[in-house]
Amino acid sequence: MAGGNRDGVTRGSAAAVRALLLSCAVALRATAQLVPDVRLEAGYARVDQAGFDPVNATLLALFWRKPTDRWTLFTSGNLTYARDSLAAAQGVAAFAVPWRANDHLRTDFGAAGASFSLRGAGRGGNGSGFLRQHYVRDQWGSWVGTAAGRTERDRRRTRSYAGDIGGWARWRSLYASASLSRQNSNDWLLLLASGQTASPRAASYELEDWQLVAEARRGPHELSASWTHRRSVAGADVRVEAVAVNGELQFNDRLTFLASAGRQLSDPLRGLPEANIITASLRLSFGPKPLPVMQRATIADARLIPRVEGGAHLVVRVEVHDTITIEVAGDFSEWKPLPIVREGNAWVVRVALPPGKYRIGVRANLGPWLAPRNLARVRDDFGGESGLFVIP
Repeated sequence: MAGGNRDGVTRGSAAAVRALLLSCAVALRATAQLVPDVRLEAGYARVDQAGFDPVNATLLALFWRKPTDRWTLFTSGNLTYARDSLAAAQGVAAFAVPWRANDHLRTDFGAAGASFSLRGAGRGGNGSGFLRQHYVRDQWGSWVGTAAGRTERDRRRTRSYAGDIGGWARWRSLYASASLSRQNSNDWLLLLASGQTASPRAASYELEDWQLVAEARRGPHELSASWTHRRSVAGADVRVEAVAVNGELQFNDRLTFLASAGRQLSDPLRGLPEANIITASLRLSFGPKPLPVMQRATIADARLIPRVEGGAHLVVRVEVHDTITIEVAGDFSEWKPLPIVREGNAWVVRVALPPGKYRIGVRANLGPWLAPRNLARVRDDFGGESGLFVIP
């Protein structure tokens, strides 16, 4: 290591890419959630990459979300500063678009750009884009997606492609998902830096990842664990497993503590190396008082079933313990509670509506009105929220 070079990856570029890995971890975690309009996350991370000394880094991320009745925009900016004075930055923009013709379908797409180093050696960057199609039911769902990325590191340019398919299921406060992904890349330096394979045997390599995720939620708090098994399909000899744990503890509407620990496998699509990472951070909400978030122990969904004669049947399903009092109302009922019946482990409301634009809200135990989780959220005049939907 005296020469500062290991299998063609310089110490400067490796440190910069490790810093970017932290930025991406913050961005991906943020975009995975429906959060208030503006949030700031700041914290500490320790990164341990094979062949290099552990690195301590400071994390800073800003996230903004803009919902409408047709789509939701997620954007984030991230900055990571490591002790060796190298800095990395990343920006992400993603759209979530529910289908108006079928309320079980949603399309997500977006793009990300990153700089591995804002100063010092190892300058480089990465650009990537993705497209994913979801099919969502009350208790389960599935998805299929594709992505592509290009990386420039130490004046070397590489390309990567990926595809994935998976499904998830929910039971009360427990969630689980399983997925399979394939990645094809010619970014050999990234794979060699992990120390899991010898010299290249082909112009590119292909990796296959199987992943299982389990999550438990209690109110606004979360604890999740993931297990990933990776093997090489072509061009390399790789077989490795990774385990990671994440947790969130929400103190109030504005302050949340987040922590994570585990192994992050190399990601050719975004140019991220393999590393063991420990993070701890605080997430703050700014601006106007954040919209109240439906407690995850109370799960509300709304769907529309078209009628032959025109309009649609609105079906609202609220999964909650039968000891909790639930009310569902909308502007079409002059905000008077609608008739509700118990079906299995959920309260259900059904109402026929003509074409138009409507708002609907759900509340538990006379608390604030909240939007069903799969609808666009809009603020009301009383500090609460409602869900917006359109019947064509």
